[in-house]
Amino acid sequence: MLKKLIITAFIALFFLTACSSSKQQFEKGNYEKAVALSIKKLRKKPDNSKQKAILKAAYGYAVQVSEQKIKQQQQSTDRFKWDAVIAQYRKMQQLYTDLLQCPGCLAVVSPVDFQNELNEALTAGAQVYVEEGQKALATKEKEGGRLAYRHFAQAKVYQNNYGNIDLMLNDARTQGTEVIGVSRIPVSSKGLELNTAFFLQQLTQAMNDLNYFFAVFAPVEQLVEQQQVPDQVVDLSFDDYYIGQTYVKEIRESLVRDSVKVGEVTDSLGKKYAVYGEVKADLQRYEKTIESGGLLNIAIVDPNTQSILFQQKFPSTTVWKNDWATYQGDKRALTKEELVLTQEKELLPPPPQDLFYSFTRPLFDQTANLLRRRYRYLRQ
Repeated sequence: MLKKLIITAFIALFFLTACSSSKQQFEKGNYEKAVALSIKKLRKKPDNSKQKAILKAAYGYAVQVSEQKIKQQQQSTDRFKWDAVIAQYRKMQQLYTDLLQCPGCLAVVSPVDFQNELNEALTAGAQVYVEEGQKALATKEKEGGRLAYRHFAQAKVYQNNYGNIDLMLNDARTQGTEVIGVSRIPVSSKGLELNTAFFLQQLTQAMNDLNYFFAVFAPVEQLVEQQQVPDQVVDLSFDDYYIGQTYVKEIRESLVRDSVKVGEVTDSLGKKYAVYGEVKADLQRYEKTIESGGLLNIAIVDPNTQSILFQQKFPSTTVWKNDWATYQGDKRALTKEELVLTQEKELLPPPPQDLFYSFTRPLFDQTANLLRRRYRYLRQ
């Protein structure tokens, strides 16, 4: 019996809470939320008299308040007032659609269809954005083109088939797009030109792969051939670089190891015994390091004025290393690691092109990350 009472009380509490949630929203003046909650409940239980009462009162107030808000917004001098008007009509039209899909609700209220008013507001809003876009486009400036594109894009959201909206979008994007030239890093050795060309190719490809909506990256040489003047130039150069600075370090060690079995002796009874003693060896270690590095200067330049818009320098150093050793004496005096080292040989260093690539690879990543941050404003 007690168990049944608890279950009954829980169910009553559940329905009371559900009912009071729409009631609470109504009492707070959140009429649209109260209507939405009542619709949800009446779909499940069409005969819920409390929800019907709340719905009837809340929907009447929701329509009244909404019309007041729209009237105030329409009287505003704000050019973009239609955004708020459209948003309000859309909310009311959503309630209209939800009510039509709720048979229990239709017995209580007659939904108001705001579609004609919404369509008129969408047309008016699209017109404003087109006019503002044309003003921005008339500046003939890059930023004006990007602003125009955003205005035209919003106009298309409001009215997809507005006039020549696609042509206007194309014109705005063309005007707002920055053509950014990237220079090849000058080097003194012809043997390294292939690496710098690869660096340039990979960098421009990496930037274009990011699909900047308002940017195109291209090698400066290519733009010159096309007789096209870039809007900005990423000028890459080394303040200093060096390849193949070689250092050889020699370390001589005299090694002595005790308690090493050096032989055996046999007693008069023929029993053998190990003989332990001291073993010695002279170890000569060799450590060859080849350093390569440089300081890359990145300057973003206005090609019309030759003024530097931005500048940053990145250092990079890489070291190629070769270790080996030789010994004289008893190899048992050497540790396992030392013995392995004696099996290594002096190696020929990598060619300069490989050394150059090894220290410029980190510079590529740093440069690409810098340009991503620098030109993030050219994303859509």
